[in-house]
Amino acid sequence: MQKIIIENFGPIQYAEIEVKKILVLIGEQASGKSTIAKLIYFFKSLRDDLFSQIYQDTQKDYFDITSDLIFPIREKFYDFFGSTLHLPNFEIKFYYSVENDKYLKLSLNDKKRLDSRFSDNLLNENFRTSATAIKKLFQQSLNTNDIYEQLTYEQNKIKYAQRLSKLLNESFQMYHEDSLFVIAGRNATVSYSDLFEKLLFADVSSRLEKNSKKKFAGKQQTIDETLMLKFMEKVDIIKGKFKKIGNGNFEGVIESYEDDENLKQKLYDIKKRIDEILKGEYRIDNWGEKIVFNKETEEYVKLSNTSSGQQESIRILQDIFLNILDNTKVLRILEEPEAHLFPIAQKQLIELLALMINQNDDNQLIITTHSPYVLTVFNNLLFANRVVEKNPSTESQVAQIIPQDSWLSAKDFSAYSLGNQSVSDSLRGDVGAMDSNYYEPIFNQEKGTIQQNYLDTVSEILGGDFQALYSIHAKTFKRK
Repeated sequence: MQKIIIENFGPIQYAEIEVKKILVLIGEQASGKSTIAKLIYFFKSLRDDLFSQIYQDTQKDYFDITSDLIFPIREKFYDFFGSTLHLPNFEIKFYYSVENDKYLKLSLNDKKRLDSRFSDNLLNENFRTSATAIKKLFQQSLNTNDIYEQLTYEQNKIKYAQRLSKLLNESFQMYHEDSLFVIAGRNATVSYSDLFEKLLFADVSSRLEKNSKKKFAGKQQTIDETLMLKFMEKVDIIKGKFKKIGNGNFEGVIESYEDDENLKQKLYDIKKRIDEILKGEYRIDNWGEKIVFNKETEEYVKLSNTSSGQQESIRILQDIFLNILDNTKVLRILEEPEAHLFPIAQKQLIELLALMINQNDDNQLIITTHSPYVLTVFNNLLFANRVVEKNPSTESQVAQIIPQDSWLSAKDFSAYSLGNQSVSDSLRGDVGAMDSNYYEPIFNQEKGTIQQNYLDTVSEILGGDFQALYSIHAKTFKRK
């Protein structure tokens, strides 16, 4: 299990969050959901940064903690979150393994500079020795025209790179191959022309490059631009796959990729569920992306002219489909996957995300949401699994209600509510409670479901105004 502990950073006064296979963060605006998600992404992406640092370093032929780890962590934090000169003292501690006490801790020193400390066993002596050997190999120059020697050299580099990747996976206790932060406002990759996207990409890239060259005091927060850039790069790959490999649609991708009939059937079932959310079939050709809503007449709407819900969900749906197709080990952090979707479509999308995460033990999903509907869907997926665990004979009955490939295990799930006022305080109308930020774990590990009192309280808040109005109406009608 992983965990993040945050004290006095951004809107968060204190939060201690268990980062399991699936983590759901729900809360009002400005409560710290995105801050937590972005911090988790920061810590979990350090593994790949360290790989690049060791692979590309030409200055030192040995592994050096300061230049290979401490300095890059500090510079990345400044690039993501800007200068720390104006920030209050904070402490952020990320456990890569709670059981093995592997952690990295960030805080500010007396000069308001970032100070990073990590546990002794995060990168042990075996790692350092191996990393030094790998560095020496990567920095070797090969002055020969012998094809056999060149081939051997390249094969050794691949072998050592794989060894380095394995060492980092074991050190950071992370085994995903593909990490992506799916931003809010992702319809920016749908609503505008290809030319606009290219100009936006170039502008964001230029801004990030300029910011990276600034001195410490002048660093601006650019994490949103960084995440946008990476998301746009991913979308370009996704669109390319559908256009070049799949003849522009889901069916073409399935037929081009897979000979296994069982997997084909599974993928066609997923495609059907995606079509239900999109209210049509996705296509891409030389004239752009579209949703075909009548297959017989080939009537369509350009994707840029479709509803906000279709635009917000299409990239998530494509990503889910391709990850299941390729059986990729993924980390996905999603901001508001429910955006602009009707509750039934929210249910279908969350079930597909659960299906994707269930494909591999190393997959991980982190969601920020405002929607109680999303919590209810997760609750049903958890409860379905619990019902069958308690009574295996009900398996077929439960599967008729909720697809079995989307059931979730309680041991893999965590959920937290964040806000400026607790739900119970809000219900009592205790405005003074808004002076303090709070976080609450809302998953009952023993029962294996989200706490019913939390869901009931949310419903009570939503229905409270109606009940008050109805009472006034009833009294008025009675007097008349």
